[in-house]
Amino acid sequence: MTDANFLPQPNVDGLVKLTGSITGYSCRRESASFVFTESDQTKMGVIAIGAAMAGLGGQAISTAANATSMEEEADYVQFSLNGQPVKGWVWRSPFKNGDEVEVAAEWQGDHFEAFGIARPKDKTIALYPHSSRGMRKHTYNAAKWWLIGTAFVLMVGALMCWFVTEDLEEYLKFMRVIFSKTAVVMIIIFGVMTFFLARKWLPFVRLAEKVFRALDWPNPSNVDLVKSSNAQRTEKDPGEFGTFYFRY
Repeated sequence: MTDANFLPQPNVDGLVKLTGSITGYSCRRESASFVFTESDQTKMGVIAIGAAMAGLGGQAISTAANATSMEEEADYVQFSLNGQPVKGWVWRSPFKNGDEVEVAAEWQGDHFEAFGIARPKDKTIALYPHSSRGMRKHTYNAAKWWLIGTAFVLMVGALMCWFVTEDLEEYLKFMRVIFSKTAVVMIIIFGVMTFFLARKWLPFVRLAEKVFRALDWPNPSNVDLVKSSNAQRTEKDPGEFGTFYFRY
């Protein structure tokens, strides 16, 4: 478990916009843990040990497997822009030598670390993994999936209640007495889950806003690259478009 490549979650304050033509471009597909930290892995390992000691063999194996599979694949790119060395992680890089690009990057002592690369010619952009929405859109998206998840569970529960009751009157009585309380519990449970998941993604949301701001985009908090990419998708776009790189 110590072989995992854990990267510090992005926390940058000095992003600047670089412009120019890409030269000396190279791209390597590699694995790293962008979301989870070594602390997360340690917690998963402790849970696995506890489950094993409690006799929960299957659960322990599953937890241990999750603890060692926290890495994701992404592209590590290196190139020069006007003679300046640029390096950085993006989820998928569609760029090549000769592309005229705008880069949101921070100086790291001997190179610029890129967190977003945009090609104005066709409005294509690739960002640091998991960065695609501003704060307002991230909050809206979390609330939307909270409501969808809660509604789905409640609908399944209502359907199951229909099959275990004998007539409509009994069904309605059962729903009033039992299901109303369950609904409140489900709303709270899904609300708590959504809150913690949304909070886990906040470093990437803040980074995305900083990238949008560095690139001089208006209203960074309201940017949703997933939505804008889906609206502009063409038959020629590959499946990874709209998930791993975008169009603004």
